Amino acid sequence: MIKLKNISKCFGEIKALDRVSFELPNEGVVGLLGPNGAGKTTLMRIMVGYLKADKGKFLWDEKAIKTDSLKHKKRIGYLPENNPLYTSMTSKEYLDFVAGIKGVENERIYKVVKECGLKNVLGQKIETLSKGFKQRVGLAAALLGKPKLLILDEPTSGLDPNQIIEIRQLIKRLASKKLIILSTHILPEAREVCERLLIIARGRIVLDDKTKAIKDLEKKFVELTS
Repeated sequence: MIKLKNISKCFGEIKALDRVSFELPNEGVVGLLGPNGAGKTTLMRIMVGYLKADKGKFLWDEKAIKTDSLKHKKRIGYLPENNPLYTSMTSKEYLDFVAGIKGVENERIYKVVKECGLKNVLGQKIETLSKGFKQRVGLAAALLGKPKLLILDEPTSGLDPNQIIEIRQLIKRLASKKLIILSTHILPEAREVCERLLIIARGRIVLDDKTKAIKDLEKKFVELTS
């Protein structure tokens, strides 16, 4: 069980997060929704250890966690929206490179390649891949360390309809083994993939409920975030 208690973060006079609290199970897909500037990215960066909260606690299985610790970071996989790949490398070269940094054995590389459907593009330079396959390479890299928590920031942004379906199906398969936090502003995607939704606005959680329990999600989202 993951718990965030009263997480707050300011940038100068701007309050990005204001006493954010919630609890998450150890598996499944939880959607993080909100308009631009709502605090989604700041929250994710604190959870993965890229930023330090000004106030609040992060607990994992009832133990207080320092999010900037190496032990914590090893348990998390993160695919940011900009998907920072070395595009001059082939898919295999890039995964070998990331695996070397994470101290991952070759057997694990082949497993994530199979999971993410990358076998046919391993020898291809990343710069020549479609955006859908680039997302798969980024996702594979995030999975290399066997993370218990996988955080995905807009993973289907800019993909064509077929690629979106494929990535959504992959996320659903992975969710049986780990907790996935999916940040998105695409409401149909949230409804399709996520079992539970957290809606954030002005740095606060304004709704936390099971997806199926939220009637007329589009209307509710507008009401809570406008």
